[in-house]
Amino acid sequence: MLAIIGQAIRQLREENGISPEELAARANITTEQLHCIETNRTTPSFRVLLRLSRALGAKLGTFFGGKEEDRTPVVMRAAELAENPVFAGNDTERNGNLRFYALAQGKADRHMEPLVVEIAPGDERSAIARGRQSEHPGEEFLYILSGQATLYYGSETHRLQPGDSIYYSASVPHRVVNETSKPVRILAVLYTPY
Repeated sequence: MLAIIGQAIRQLREENGISPEELAARANITTEQLHCIETNRTTPSFRVLLRLSRALGAKLGTFFGGKEEDRTPVVMRAAELAENPVFAGNDTERNGNLRFYALAQGKADRHMEPLVVEIAPGDERSAIARGRQSEHPGEEFLYILSGQATLYYGSETHRLQPGDSIYYSASVPHRVVNETSKPVRILAVLYTPY
């Protein structure tokens, strides 16, 4: 499933007659980064993926499969989820401890992007201090399934335990991190207008 992201980005770019240089400039990445993403040599961070979707005028879910209106439900079985991460962070994007699993990748024309996010143990406070937070149009909802997560949201800090949830505007700088020695598993639902 990881390979579909690069293919989808390249296909959308070519269908819209956008050069690699133009898309890279619109998404504020280098042409080399775009080439590596499109050829599946690297997986984009969630932040870069959002910028690419906006630069292409596409919904984020387009990268995970489907474009047409579809009224059929999509069922994701636990075994399928465990075997199919849609993308994972990498060290060059400073979020190598994140893995994302799409829950509705077979649903076309969706307005929300439900994901299970796994965050490996690690202290990310220094990244927050350096301002490596995300901000983008839309809204996010997080529900902590297991472990303890910290959401840095603007000047606020929210420590979240299993069963806790938070709904917030994604236009405020934010970052979810795991500052513990145990993994964190989160249900995340994102709405990103384009």
